[in-house]
Amino acid sequence: MGHIKKILGMALLGLVISVPGWAQCTSNQDAAVDCFVKNAVSTGLMIPPKGMTISQFKAYGVAVSKVVQSPSAMVFLLGMAGATADAVPPTNADGTANQAAQDAFVNAVVSAGLNDGIIALPPETTPAQLEQFARDLTAGMAANSGVTISPGAFLRALDGYIVAATLSNGTVNWQQVGTSISNLLGALAAAGLMKLPANITISNIQQFALGTAAGIQQYKQATGRANL
Repeated sequence: MGHIKKILGMALLGLVISVPGWAQCTSNQDAAVDCFVKNAVSTGLMIPPKGMTISQFKAYGVAVSKVVQSPSAMVFLLGMAGATADAVPPTNADGTANQAAQDAFVNAVVSAGLNDGIIALPPETTPAQLEQFARDLTAGMAANSGVTISPGAFLRALDGYIVAATLSNGTVNWQQVGTSISNLLGALAAAGLMKLPANITISNIQQFALGTAAGIQQYKQATGRANL
């Protein structure tokens, strides 16, 4: 329920800041967001993540307001969160809880997205805040108990390359994984099934996919899973 409150509150925050002239607390947008977060927490609409102070949560609210105004970042995070909630659950192979493993995976993917130029860090936002928002989105999507499709197909495809390149001693041949990824993305691009923005090269996408694959392997080792 806490995750739902956080996602609901942040969704309302995104809606609020998109309405011109909303700022009832002040005419400055960032201060208006600060005011909204303070009131939302006091009324129980939003719950700060464990270990985060009200001051830090206000700063986080301002950061989220910048993220939802950045279409490329928001689309990336929504897609990543949906795929993670589906294919990379916060549980070990034996079914016991392991939230840290999922969180580490989310952080790795967001970091790869920033480092490889897939997304740009929105203004007034830190990488840590972007990772926090990604984790909150993932938790909110995982809480959904309704009918869902499988957005984690790409992650499982990457894992298939990892499994195929794993030697008998458990070591992964990352050169083989990289070659498989390059072949896949090259084929998708050649077939017109993947179109890249002007500022993104196929090399950027390949490096991002390889970074995500490394995150998958780290998650599997942390949870004792043989595959996703």
